[in-house]
Amino acid sequence: MKIVILIYIILQKGWTEMLISGNIGEKIKDLRQYFGISQKAVCEGICSQAYISRLEKGEINVSADILFLLSRRLGVDINYFFENYNSPRSEYVMTTMREVRDAINKRDYEHADEIVSLELKNPLFKKNIEGEQFLLWHKGICMFELGKGVDEALFYIDRALDCCLTTNKNYSEREIEIFLAKAIILHSTKKLTDSKRIYNELTTALNKNVYITDPKIFVRSFYNYSRLLVDMNEYSEATQKAKQGIQYANKNGLLYLQGELYFQLARTYEHMEKLNLAIENYKTAKSCFALIDDYKPFEVSNKKVEEIEEMLNH
Repeated sequence: MKIVILIYIILQKGWTEMLISGNIGEKIKDLRQYFGISQKAVCEGICSQAYISRLEKGEINVSADILFLLSRRLGVDINYFFENYNSPRSEYVMTTMREVRDAINKRDYEHADEIVSLELKNPLFKKNIEGEQFLLWHKGICMFELGKGVDEALFYIDRALDCCLTTNKNYSEREIEIFLAKAIILHSTKKLTDSKRIYNELTTALNKNVYITDPKIFVRSFYNYSRLLVDMNEYSEATQKAKQGIQYANKNGLLYLQGELYFQLARTYEHMEKLNLAIENYKTAKSCFALIDDYKPFEVSNKKVEEIEEMLNH
């Protein structure tokens, strides 16, 4: 697919030199070898293998449209290859994506579904594989949250994954998020083994991906994986994942999901009948929820502390 807008903006902004200088070929080779992807696989449907070979050796310059597609195949944003550059996207597409995200964050799934259903008919999104993938992904989430059928939700999630431009050896940040949504849906429908298989793949992909821009994805993955493991009665591994989530959040200065992670850790210890550890972590969860004025889980945590303390005193 020719990225005409990309070429136009690069030429208009005078960024041509940024494309034809530097070590772009070397970076492509490094990423390709890191993921264990052959030249044949990385260039399929984009360019010839000979082109990739010469590009990696620094014998030729890369055109804007091919670099864009190669970046998608390798699962990174085009920003990865050079600094001070922003991938051009339609302002309308970006604004629509923000509206959908805002509605999802507010749990206003009906509004999100209205936007997504309308925009899926929009030619602007049909011509933009990333935009279409985003809509299909969030359509699946809306179908699930609105109770319109798990099979229907998974149908849209899988269609979103069909839009992927990477190989079977690497995932982009977006694809990791979509797989996470699928794992959560499978978990909620008691397809625990299938969900665990995806979480294991996600863990590998997260540790291997060199271009994760949102550290919250790691925290969200550890938290939801821990929840699954508790439901599978795999308590030891569940505590490990919850602790990993807490450590990662602290390392990156995030309060995000810390209350939920400590609550999850306490819940796991309670299942293991390690009640003193359970109380300790329920109290920490309370403190985290208090910091963000999230009173409902604060009260739930407080009630759990009171229940266990009463149990221990008898």
